[in-house]
Amino acid sequence: MTTSRHPITAEEAAYWSEIRKQFYLMDDVTYLQGGTVGPSARPVIERIIGLMREFEADPLHRRHGDLLRPLVEASREKLARFVGTTPERIALVLNTTMGMNIPGQGLIWERGSDVLLSDQEYPAVRALWTWLAERDGLNLNYVSLPVPPSSPQDIVDAYAAGITENTSVVIFSHVYFTTGLVAPITELTRLAHDHGAVAMVDGAHAVGMVPLDLSEVGCDFYASSSHKWLLAPKGVGFLYMDAKYQNKIRPVIIGHNMRETDAASRYDVNGTRDLIPHAGLGDAIDYQLDIGWESRIRPYCLGLARYLKAQALERIRGARLTIPMDESMSGFISSFSIEGIDLSKVCQYLWSDYKIEVTAIGANDQSFFRVSTHFYDSYDDIDRFISAINEIIAKYPDVHLD
Repeated sequence: MTTSRHPITAEEAAYWSEIRKQFYLMDDVTYLQGGTVGPSARPVIERIIGLMREFEADPLHRRHGDLLRPLVEASREKLARFVGTTPERIALVLNTTMGMNIPGQGLIWERGSDVLLSDQEYPAVRALWTWLAERDGLNLNYVSLPVPPSSPQDIVDAYAAGITENTSVVIFSHVYFTTGLVAPITELTRLAHDHGAVAMVDGAHAVGMVPLDLSEVGCDFYASSSHKWLLAPKGVGFLYMDAKYQNKIRPVIIGHNMRETDAASRYDVNGTRDLIPHAGLGDAIDYQLDIGWESRIRPYCLGLARYLKAQALERIRGARLTIPMDESMSGFISSFSIEGIDLSKVCQYLWSDYKIEVTAIGANDQSFFRVSTHFYDSYDDIDRFISAINEIIAKYPDVHLD
């Protein structure tokens, strides 16, 4: 079998190069920002365009029974299988923020009780609970997560140090948007439940990146955005809710959902809306399953991340990982800092000079690159990224901190 300079064969590299051609991504752009928003594949987009044409031929009848509604329910079923639950426990929403708002605003929290979350939760999630704390008289308590942790137990210990018998809800991410850390959500759920608290998971970056079986995790709520790693149409997300909360949550928006039902679909996006993106969710899931999400996509993407982390340490002076090498705590997002370098300015040059799309982010008073590598990326892309960083550091004085 032919070999290459990378830790995959030339045949394997050629295979993924052909897969890349199934996306609309520009040839001269190295896209390492799928953690913010992922590109949908051509077959999915073409399916969406076809559905738009079919729907507009008869928008009254084809909205529900004739075309779109059956496809939406098929998407719900495929998604439920992918995340390890039943369709009745899945509400189809627009994104993670909307999903987190449904239980956040829909449940009644006891005045004076505590809310526990980390200092690395997504800004919209922190904004939600800041608003709820002011409205309902709750106490917000933050725990600081180590960057990077040495083991999953470090994350559990950080939350255990902050939880009390007065804690009513514990909020944590499955994959942290900051560093890409994969958190031990089953253990965190158990910790919350042992203290009588609700376990609420921000899974925005996890679905399509790490294996998930919600029936085993046992959390109360889990929200995610499907436009990141599942590469679904934009404006597609979901909320999982445990059956014991069915009809106990007040719908955030009241409409046809005012009557009690047995299914979480009661909490779907309400009112007249475009059903086509959710109808196309099933196609996005099928696309990755047909390639082989577990057998091909995930191993390839883990290999990219592993190579990136190793190359950063080996080839960039002053580089330090802010994500563990251990794949039980890391997925397709890699993060690293560079001592004495303004990473935000480096990102600007990466785009203007090299057309490399990546972001710099921060936590715990540290700044670091957050690099998202999916299966439309290649080992050559990583080499290009690492080389460009070194060239920018050598060329531009203004990226050096005083």
